[in-house]
Amino acid sequence: MIADVVAITEQLGLERPVLVGQSLGGHTAMLTTASHPEMVRGLVLVEAGPDGPNPNGPKEIGDWFDSWATPFPSRAAAAEFFGGGPVVTDWAAGLEKHNGTWHPRFDRDVTVAALTEKAQHSFDHEWRQITCPILVALAQSSVLSESDVDKMLQQPPTTVAMSVPSTNHDLHLERPELLHTTLLEFLDTLT
Repeated sequence: MIADVVAITEQLGLERPVLVGQSLGGHTAMLTTASHPEMVRGLVLVEAGPDGPNPNGPKEIGDWFDSWATPFPSRAAAAEFFGGGPVVTDWAAGLEKHNGTWHPRFDRDVTVAALTEKAQHSFDHEWRQITCPILVALAQSSVLSESDVDKMLQQPPTTVAMSVPSTNHDLHLERPELLHTTLLEFLDTLT
């Protein structure tokens, strides 16, 4: 995934972009920044960080994907399956239609494999390689532990964290306006 980010950055001719990623996308942005520090001007992690090994995580996510009633007959049926509400409606809007039914845009096995690789390691070393300014946006009910966040704030010294009230892991869908405002403020500090 790092090679993909680098290739896209080069193909688009981006000069020192700010990488922004949520969850596994944030992890990829973090690793890209660590391995190509000269390429990145700033990093925004939304519900992501250098969290350590989590051997049970991939199985739990795989089991959750396996519990989905896919294919869904409609996006509305998918939203109902996931429990309704605005965030779930956004999730359902991300499904794609094939042969009259609705499917996730991602491949379950590829996602679980990516999480499996991530779950086997601690990425503290990579985290310490990052030298650009970092904004970490966390949900009030974050998947990151308090000790992980404390570690992140100790290194590098240019890390700023915020917690978004009344949110879960999909805070970018739950409070997009607040995240947008904070992101713009962070970008202003980089110019």
